[in-house]
Amino acid sequence: MKVKVLFMVVGALFLASCGGNKQTKSEDKTVELKPYEKKVKGYLADVFEVVEGTYKMECKRNMFLEGQIQIKIKSIGKGDPSDYGFHDGNQGPLFLTVCNKEGQPIVNFTDIPSSFEADGLLKDMVSKEGDENWVLFKDFLKDILPEDAATFFITSKKIEEDKRSSLSSSNNESEDSDEDDTLSDTGDKKWDKMLDDYEAYADKYITMMKKANDDDSLDALLDYPDLLEKAKKLEKSLKEAETSKSLSSKQMKRMAKIQVKMMNAISEMDDNSDL
Repeated sequence: MKVKVLFMVVGALFLASCGGNKQTKSEDKTVELKPYEKKVKGYLADVFEVVEGTYKMECKRNMFLEGQIQIKIKSIGKGDPSDYGFHDGNQGPLFLTVCNKEGQPIVNFTDIPSSFEADGLLKDMVSKEGDENWVLFKDFLKDILPEDAATFFITSKKIEEDKRSSLSSSNNESEDSDEDDTLSDTGDKKWDKMLDDYEAYADKYITMMKKANDDDSLDALLDYPDLLEKAKKLEKSLKEAETSKSLSSKQMKRMAKIQVKMMNAISEMDDNSDL
């Protein structure tokens, strides 16, 4: 309970430092979408289809604009459970395209991938014809969904294994670090700067959480000025980055890693506080 109260306070102070949450409320949006066609396009066309229905896509800004939607997917045929896309731990192999009511893709919106959490679920479904499950699609968005968003279709894209994955886990960790250092090869350097600031903020945030969880709330609050300074730097670099082109796939992957690190830390602290 102490942890939750402490970070409710910290969160409120952070919002105040960013000028309040008026922008957040104005950009939050829920859109109802229907499948323009049930058939999944691409190489998994004979394996999956979309279950007919109306689905709600949520667009929320919690520091970053993120869109997410859960779609019920049905297995209509047997697939290959060894397909790398089902156990790569990354996004895909299913990708959702938002369209208008005529089924035309919305301009300036990239395909939204199935979340990495669904990899194992999809792998199980390929051997269970007739199985139905909810699959989460989520991604970071540059703009809020327009009013004419009304339908969607899903495409399957083959995910190939990176040759480097055959190296040992320690080498993989080194490669991930190298990947982060070369993000600007395919994305704007302003996003690299924002990600650096985001990670610095996340690390400080986690440090404060651990102190609070150890009943050292006073010491945790003494760290707040440093966290606030990092939050201000992050806010500035985010505004600068938003004026540039969209994030590259590597930059999105790094952002997801930072978010997962924060969520895991929060979950761990909640578990410990319930003991």
